[in-house]
Amino acid sequence: MRLADVFLAFPYTLFVIVMLAVIGSGIQNVFIAIGVLGWPSIARVFRSAILSVKENDYVDAARSMGASDARIIVRHIFPNSVASIVVYATMNIGSAILTEAALSYLGMGVTAPNPSWGLLIQDGQTYLATQPWLMIMPGIAILTTVLAFTLLGDGLRDALDVKMKDA
Repeated sequence: MRLADVFLAFPYTLFVIVMLAVIGSGIQNVFIAIGVLGWPSIARVFRSAILSVKENDYVDAARSMGASDARIIVRHIFPNSVASIVVYATMNIGSAILTEAALSYLGMGVTAPNPSWGLLIQDGQTYLATQPWLMIMPGIAILTTVLAFTLLGDGLRDALDVKMKDA
């Protein structure tokens, strides 16, 4: 977790820009940079979910019945922890989309022959006074996609949360 804390100590977007300056721009490098720098937050959420599930009474009951550590992990801890990871990862997809669009808009992300909403906004900026829809429509596409993934994550949280099913 100390390595994750080091990664989280730096601003995410600035760290991605520095990494892309080192490895170069391009669609594969953008995916690599976002993936490499996105793991610490997921690791922290997963660790906290496991630590909270580990303290539940059913884990103590399984341990007192003689279940092995591997069985407790597979049957009790992991299934009750994975829901929070799925929800968090789904909601982070929107952040990854925004990061890619911002990097492409700045000219450090996806290059010109490949499609990107950031490139479309950058190209439409030239015609903002005469044809504003060239810039507005990609922005609306980003907004709806990020909103859709956020709502999907919220729906998954409602569906997978064990505590909400009891209520």
